[in-house]
Amino acid sequence: MAGTSGTGGHLPYFFLSYARTPRTHPDDENPNLPVEKLYKELCREILQHTSLPAGVPPGFMDMDIRPGVEWDKRLAKELATCRVFVPLYSRRYFQSEQCGKEWAAFDLRRRLHLDGRRDIPEVIVPAFWVPVPDFELPDMVKSIQFTHPDLGTHYLERGLYGLMKIRRYRDHYKSAVDALAQRIIEVAEGVRLPPITPCDYGSMKSAFNRDEERRFLIAVLAHTTATRTAVRDSRFYGSSPCDWSPYHPEDLRPVAQIAAGIVRHLGFEPDIGTFDHHQDELLGTGAPSCPGIVLLDVWTALDPRLRPLLEAFDRADKPWVGVVVPWSGTDSQTGQNAAELRAALRALLPAKLAQGRPAARRAMSDTSTVTGFEMALRPVVEAAGNSYLRHGRAFPPQVPGSGRPRLWPLTPDAPASGNPASRGPAPDDAPGRKGS
Repeated sequence: MAGTSGTGGHLPYFFLSYARTPRTHPDDENPNLPVEKLYKELCREILQHTSLPAGVPPGFMDMDIRPGVEWDKRLAKELATCRVFVPLYSRRYFQSEQCGKEWAAFDLRRRLHLDGRRDIPEVIVPAFWVPVPDFELPDMVKSIQFTHPDLGTHYLERGLYGLMKIRRYRDHYKSAVDALAQRIIEVAEGVRLPPITPCDYGSMKSAFNRDEERRFLIAVLAHTTATRTAVRDSRFYGSSPCDWSPYHPEDLRPVAQIAAGIVRHLGFEPDIGTFDHHQDELLGTGAPSCPGIVLLDVWTALDPRLRPLLEAFDRADKPWVGVVVPWSGTDSQTGQNAAELRAALRALLPAKLAQGRPAARRAMSDTSTVTGFEMALRPVVEAAGNSYLRHGRAFPPQVPGSGRPRLWPLTPDAPASGNPASRGPAPDDAPGRKGS
């Protein structure tokens, strides 16, 4: 169903917004295939009931983003042109920075459409992928519901995923998909939300509640297509350092979004930005404001313009800020220059390379795959959080009756004690993805 939205003046009927489910083991089948199956079935149903011509995609899902396309720009375009926003509710969904940004971008568009109208157009059609307890739903989404007689009680009890995977509920699943497709068509053709100029997606904040006490800085120090050296392959870069995708073509998501999913899963609220934007926090002498990490493009170590910045960061002595160097095993150009790149890194960041325990230091080398990056990132995030607790104020701050201050904020499904890594694998958040 991949294609360019809006082909021949036809706008896509829907944008499918979902939270990625992580693999429990690198060799496992992609756990997001059921979502792709739902997406394709919705597209087929919409094609059957509309007059869309051949080659025009009925909807959009982020698997449609082709190699070489800047992730944020493509998402902004799709959110600016789709007729209906379809969020797949799950417990992961409302923890996802990427899903929150998608919601915020589309919600901004529908509010801009008010134009003197009393009511905001109802062009959000949610669906339960898995049931979500009402108390876990953000207040802003509780009034947005989709009910239909064909959905039935089994849908409310199990969600679309539960109906899909259990054979005896297959007929209920087909009825639910048909009802959802019919509702998308009804809303799309009834409201006719006009397209707008794509927003600056990179600067959007999640629509879901943000807890500033759980802030975790993710600063990206990487080249862009404009600043890269002449010999460096441009396909890994975009217009901003935050567009850097070192695992291309294995994973097209910006690495900052992948990191955001891990950070959020460990109980923090990721705050993504460029190194330049956060220089005061990373190089200044003030008290720490939050823990954080720097995602470092190793090719910056060969750039004479950036060497003073890296040396200053090494001298700053901020143990609550870790460093991770994503290094794809399929990037032959980096592999061919590995010795020179490693030597430059050791010369510029001797203190940072020696910082922390061995598990955290492996984030400088054991990152040749996306899975390896995710596994290496966990101890770095934990070490940064623990160091912040030692060097900064209690995190989160203690309140009367709260007992000892905790580093790891508890959520309804979190363990009562111990490291939050025991909750299981982290999500592949957004794009994103989906995660941040």
